[in-house]
Amino acid sequence: MRKAIPKTHQALDWIGKGLTAAQAARKMEISESSVYAALRKTRAKDLGCCPTCGHKIRK
Repeated sequence: MRKAIPKTHQALDWIGKGLTAAQAARKMEISESSVYAALRKTRAKDLGCCPTCGHKIRK
């Protein structure tokens, strides 16, 4: 049995293919705020920050 990919992750894939966050949310039938929150968290992780508070993470 395969694991289902969450709709927010699928929406992020659509954003990577050129859709806007709003278009991806409508396509996956989820709220825009959940897509924007996922974008914010992934960008924070890419920058080396905490996705919740924004402080730099020490390595």
